[in-house]
Amino acid sequence: MLTMGFIRPERFLTFFLLLWLSLPIQGTQTSAVCVVNPSSALIFVGRLTKLTPADNSSWNQAQFQVTELLQGEPLDVVSALITKNLCGDAATEPKIGESYLIVTEQLARGGIGQLLRCEQVRPEREAAPELEYLRSSQLGETPAELSGEATVDVQEEQVWTKVPLPGTKIHLTAEGRTTEFVSDDEGLFRGVLKPGNYEVNVQLPSGYSRKDYGLGSIITVTEHRCTQLAISASPAGSITVHIVDVGGAKLDSMSNVQFTLETAEHQQFVQSVWPDENSDLVIKDLPPGQYLLGLNAYLPVSRGTVPYPPTYFPGVNNRSAAQVINLALGERKVLPEMRIMKGQKCEIPVVVSEASGMPSAGTSVAIAYPDYLVFYIVPGNNQTDEKGRTTVYAVFPGPVLLNAQKERDDHPVLQSETVEINTCPAEPILLKLSRIVTLPGSAEKQ
Repeated sequence: MLTMGFIRPERFLTFFLLLWLSLPIQGTQTSAVCVVNPSSALIFVGRLTKLTPADNSSWNQAQFQVTELLQGEPLDVVSALITKNLCGDAATEPKIGESYLIVTEQLARGGIGQLLRCEQVRPEREAAPELEYLRSSQLGETPAELSGEATVDVQEEQVWTKVPLPGTKIHLTAEGRTTEFVSDDEGLFRGVLKPGNYEVNVQLPSGYSRKDYGLGSIITVTEHRCTQLAISASPAGSITVHIVDVGGAKLDSMSNVQFTLETAEHQQFVQSVWPDENSDLVIKDLPPGQYLLGLNAYLPVSRGTVPYPPTYFPGVNNRSAAQVINLALGERKVLPEMRIMKGQKCEIPVVVSEASGMPSAGTSVAIAYPDYLVFYIVPGNNQTDEKGRTTVYAVFPGPVLLNAQKERDDHPVLQSETVEINTCPAEPILLKLSRIVTLPGSAEKQ
């Protein structure tokens, strides 16, 4: 009996991208199963005989008894890693004893590709169109086809997604002949080609740039098979600004000065960026929109960073006074020079007491900014000692917010009122654990 084993997840950083592209295209002229490289594809109908947890908690090890080989090297049994929660619904998860159409890839080192997507593991009873096409392909009754999709990477609420990119022109050249495809409103394109190697050139709509993910510019169209070509793009907008320290210090990647870009309307994080050797910030791959640029605007300043208080473009200390940066599709905007000033380092002395007035040992003191009201316990800050004392690092001018919190054995959390500080204090800040915050979803007690 021929058996093929699985490869562990850490070996698939490169293959993940290839497999992610090797999936059926919905809405095309036929229901063909198309893959990036038909010569290495493994497609079969198999009965699931084993499903056990793998070493990695995110994966199961599955074993299939092959009942019908549709493409690839002959195998009797196939073992593969299959991601848990494959289809996002426990009711649709693979079940032992059921038969599935499996779409994956045989690897050069042995083993097969991981099963990452729901479309790769289709119940046989739901895959009639795909099975009809694949059987016809085996008999040599289907042409050599190219099926593809043009998409653009966009970030929505801190999650990267792909949306169709209509109007993308794909030029395929072989033996002096060029064939052109244009993606439709759903970003799809499809056609019949002669088998062979083709050079791929892509003309994206204005305002976008291509992301090739290292897949190269040559594709092989295989006889009687459907080859998939995925065109990935990103918005070509960018923002560049020269940063100047008013004290004359050079800012570069070694300064550990982190800037963040966020959306102006909802203050959603877009990306972080550091100055280059010329003290320039260059933020790329931006879609059109309105943005705010800030320094130390998300995480509190720590002892290991240059002491700049939260600063927003063009050099103001609060978000309400920040200049909104308007960016059109594909625009490469160069902003006026941004001047920033170091602030005053401060070790804020803090004393925390219990509600009774006794010192509170083992209590954490967190810091936040009014413009970004999420409290952080900054690394390097120790909990309070037996006398309830500790220090919190900050950079002024402020304001900064302080809050003390302590977990109890019965799970609710003791918390102080929040204190706002605008300058480095000479005397300790007194925080009293006067509130009890219960588990999430429960009411707060005073």
